[in-house]
Amino acid sequence: MTGKPLALNKIHRMDAIEGLKRIPDASVDLIVTDPPYNIASKNRSTMQSGKIVSTMQAWGAWDHFHPFDYDILIMSVISQCYRILKPGGALYMFTAREQNGFFIRQAVARGFVYRNQLTMVKKNPLPSFSKSNWRSGFETSMYLTVGKPKTFNFVSQAECKNVFAYANSHRQTKHPTEKPLDLIKLIVRVSSNENDLVVDPFMGSGTTAVACKALGRTFLGFELEPEYIKMANERLKGGGRNGRKRKNQ
Repeated sequence: MTGKPLALNKIHRMDAIEGLKRIPDASVDLIVTDPPYNIASKNRSTMQSGKIVSTMQAWGAWDHFHPFDYDILIMSVISQCYRILKPGGALYMFTAREQNGFFIRQAVARGFVYRNQLTMVKKNPLPSFSKSNWRSGFETSMYLTVGKPKTFNFVSQAECKNVFAYANSHRQTKHPTEKPLDLIKLIVRVSSNENDLVVDPFMGSGTTAVACKALGRTFLGFELEPEYIKMANERLKGGGRNGRKRKNQ
């Protein structure tokens, strides 16, 4: 740990690694995070405001790295997460499908115990614009623990499946890769208890923070983009609701 203690229940404008290094060893109960996937490209398409654009145009430089630099980033995050988690603490990290297995192996090599993978199935995935490949209909998160998990609040057989279906209309902000709040709340509810400390090194639009506030957990997060921090703080001020008005609401 380096530097002064960080204020809790706050999203700090700070690089993920820099922020993680300021958290004491074995002091965190749960980490839930959605780092860049490193898939922004001029040759990949997505839909933004009803228009087909490249993922580079839609997401920007924050999701574009040299592959070597990207691997170093994620492996450094995994190492820091292992250091700051308490014995029995859990890490949920979303990654691109093609990278998930690789980073799970890297995490296990650094001491984590592999527990499972969670799959988010999109009810209405974007169409295939080129019609040259399968439509992208799911995303994955690794679930790892430091030794035997100390907390797993099994909600029900129906809810505690590792497959979660959702519609793209779940988004509450303009963040292009916002995760469904209901899923993040379920993860927080299952793998932590009230007043536990939950960390998100890539806070984005603040979904993890909103889930923690709703469920009585303490949160700590890092984000570099001022626009996304503003989105997150607006959601938090609204009691964990939208950062912008939604149609038909």
